[in-house]
Amino acid sequence: MIPGFRKSFRRLCVLSGLLFLPLGAAAGTPATYTDAGRALFSVDVPDFWSLRTGGLRDLAGPETREDIRDISRVFGMTPEAHDGIWVGLISPFGVSTLAEAREYLRDIGPFLVQDAVVSEPQPRQINGLPARSLRGSGRRNGAPIDFTVLAIDLPNGRVAIAVVVFEAGADADVTADINAMLGSIRAAR
Repeated sequence: MIPGFRKSFRRLCVLSGLLFLPLGAAAGTPATYTDAGRALFSVDVPDFWSLRTGGLRDLAGPETREDIRDISRVFGMTPEAHDGIWVGLISPFGVSTLAEAREYLRDIGPFLVQDAVVSEPQPRQINGLPARSLRGSGRRNGAPIDFTVLAIDLPNGRVAIAVVVFEAGADADVTADINAMLGSIRAAR
C-alpha cells in the first residue's frame, strides 16, 4: 500500500461527504456577519469552536507581493480540539450572484491554494436559498490540503462564501459540526 494512502483516502471520503449529509441544527452560538452596519447572514458556531473576525485587508499573491487582492471581512472558525481544520465565511464586495461568486473564487483561488484540482459545482439549497458547492485539493504553504467551498445566494444582491480546509493529517471527526454550521447559515431579515 502507498504510504499515507489510507489516511488521505479517508480524509477525501469525509470531505466528499461534506454538504451531502442532511444538514441539521446543532447547539452553538449565533454570530451575525455584518457589512457597513447591515446584517447579511448569521451562522451558529458549534460549541468548542473558536471564532475570529477580521476586517478589510489586502492579500498578497503567491508569486509576487505586488499582486494584491482586497479581502472583505472574514469569519474564521477552528475547532479547539483539532488542529489543521479551518472554516472561513465571507461576503465579498461586489459579488451579487452565484456566477460572480465563481469568478471571484477563480480570481482569489491561486492566492489561497496552489496546484488546485477542483470538482464541478453542484447545486444545493441552504435554508431555502440557492447555493453551489465544490470540493478540491491542492497545496498551501507547500503542504497538501483538501477543501470544500459553498456559495449561497443571499437576498438583496449579496453572496455568502464558506470555505472548509482540511490540512494533511487533520482529524475528520468534526464533519458533523461543520455540516451543522454550514446548514445553520441564514440570510438576515
